Amino acid sequence: MKIKIFIAFVLTSFICIMLVKYIQTSQESVIQSATDKNLEFIRVANKSILETYMLVAQKSFYDTMRNREAMEILKRFKRVDESQKSLLRGKLFRLLYKEYEFLTKLNVRQIHFHTHDSKSLLRFHIPYQNGDSLKEARSSVRIANSELREVMGFESGKIYPAYRYVFPILYEGEHLGSVEFSISFEGIEKKLRAIFPAYTHKIILDKKTSYDKIFKEYRDFFTPSQLSSNYYLENPTISKLNKKISRDSFVQKLTNLVKSNKYFLEKLNKKESFSLPIINDNKGCVAVFLNLKNIDNESAAYIVSYAPLDEITIIKKRYDFFKMIVVVVSLLLFALVVAIIIQMQKIKDETLKIQRFMNVQSSIVILTDGVRFSFANKKFFDFFNYKDIEAFLEHHECICDLFIRDKNFFSLSDVKKNEKHWVESLLNLPGRARVVLMFDSTMTPHAFSISINQYDANYYIIDFADISDAMSEKLQLQKQVLKDTLTNAYNRAYFDKNIDSILQLNKKHNSFTAIIFFDIDFFKKVNDTYGHVVGDEVLKTLSDIVKADIRKDDKLIRWGGEEFIIVLAAKSIEEATKLAEHLRESIQEYKFDTIGLLTCSFGVSLCEDGDIQKTIKEADERLYKAKETGRNRVVSTSEVESLGALTSRTFHEESHKTGRGF
Repeated sequence: MKIKIFIAFVLTSFICIMLVKYIQTSQESVIQSATDKNLEFIRVANKSILETYMLVAQKSFYDTMRNREAMEILKRFKRVDESQKSLLRGKLFRLLYKEYEFLTKLNVRQIHFHTHDSKSLLRFHIPYQNGDSLKEARSSVRIANSELREVMGFESGKIYPAYRYVFPILYEGEHLGSVEFSISFEGIEKKLRAIFPAYTHKIILDKKTSYDKIFKEYRDFFTPSQLSSNYYLENPTISKLNKKISRDSFVQKLTNLVKSNKYFLEKLNKKESFSLPIINDNKGCVAVFLNLKNIDNESAAYIVSYAPLDEITIIKKRYDFFKMIVVVVSLLLFALVVAIIIQMQKIKDETLKIQRFMNVQSSIVILTDGVRFSFANKKFFDFFNYKDIEAFLEHHECICDLFIRDKNFFSLSDVKKNEKHWVESLLNLPGRARVVLMFDSTMTPHAFSISINQYDANYYIIDFADISDAMSEKLQLQKQVLKDTLTNAYNRAYFDKNIDSILQLNKKHNSFTAIIFFDIDFFKKVNDTYGHVVGDEVLKTLSDIVKADIRKDDKLIRWGGEEFIIVLAAKSIEEATKLAEHLRESIQEYKFDTIGLLTCSFGVSLCEDGDIQKTIKEADERLYKAKETGRNRVVSTSEVESLGALTSRTFHEESHKTGRGF
């Protein structure tokens, strides 16, 4: 009992732990869902802001295209030599500088003109830095000039990363180059803060796809991010936004908490957008990481947004309460289980006393409701050779399945339609008629007289008293009639007497009844060469080989001469064929006394419609198909027609003339 209580403790603890883990997982899922909403808010807001700036960039581009003087400068720039290009750059700079100053107030960081072959023509933010090729570093410029279409997206530059809007310049049917309008993150951040006042935003740049592309002389503009050495942000000395953030204690505290989160680096390295819930000092916060893809669809940066989020602390408190309830219920459950174990031990002790009393009985005793039985004594298991009820139930549902159908004994065929079950049917019979016939584990028939006592409203105690001695002469005669005297296999009389019960039983267990028909190849030659005494020994040995390889409930029947059939339960024709093939190999490999090796041919059929005679005929035809196609083989398909029914019948007749197996 102590072991059971210990097991109950372990199981209860296990269930408690699993439930707490489940609640914890649910809590994390709900909290994550709450923080992911914030990620979606930032994503939608960022997209809307970028679309708004697209309108600004498009208007600025159309204004530039309408500036005929600017277009003429670009047209001349394409045709003059290097010595005149500096002069043209100066004219273009002076012509559009006021427009550039106005756009900077709208957070446009750069206006950058490019040549038709994607070289820097004029950077308004650094006018003296020009002439460098942008094909490798700037996909947006290369695409705009090669495919002559506008390109929009986040992209690192040789000086600053930005959201870029690049337009090809086509003037009077000639491609003159392209122009870009770049929006700084500070401009984006201002609008994000206007939408989400409680949030703090910053941008961190991927080292490989952003920082490494910048001119070396401008890399001092950037500093490694506190979050990861693989990311950089603009130096607080040149960025008002980052200068403000660097002094924000809330941001610094959240940054440290994010770095200590066990999932942070894993999520960051996936280069996908994500959000992290943070609970500290019973206060909830959220860190949102919106991944920015560049023009080449590479991860180039993250917009990092921090904000308080009290909702997740409320969720946590709610789920913590659920965990406490689980622990309390688990303790109560354990106490209840202990009480049940103690009570069950008392019942078990009483049951053992009853069991010992029942086991000393010389008759078979079972407890049943007429369909299932929940108890059987030792005599029952000894008689049928089963270890326990579970082993018995693997093969049978009820002891009544084993009643042999015989006109002199009661069987399931005697149960009337208006009777619930066999027990009720027996109760309706006089005492002397309550006699059944069953085989023991050695297939010896026994007669039993049955007495029935009501146990409770649903169950009966059934006593099977063995009266075989009183009917020994009759039973012995039946046993002899049902067995083949030479091979000790069943005979056709047994088949005729029991096939209906076998079909019923297999159907009850959701199985089909299969027939394996086989005989010995060239058996006439064995008799002619070695004599019938040796032939009889071969038949007996063959029977022993087959009985050793088939299952307990499979029936081997000598059909006549060297012909045998096996009646078995099978779920499919493939299952029966597999057994036949196994038997064929076992026989083929066995070395018989005197004659050495021999083989057998097999025909297999499945009774799917209840017509067993039709099934036997099919198996017989398939056996002859095996003979016709070379012997020592198994045929289980309906291909006997392939050689024609006449050929099969002719072969059949010739075989009877010369000996069936030869």
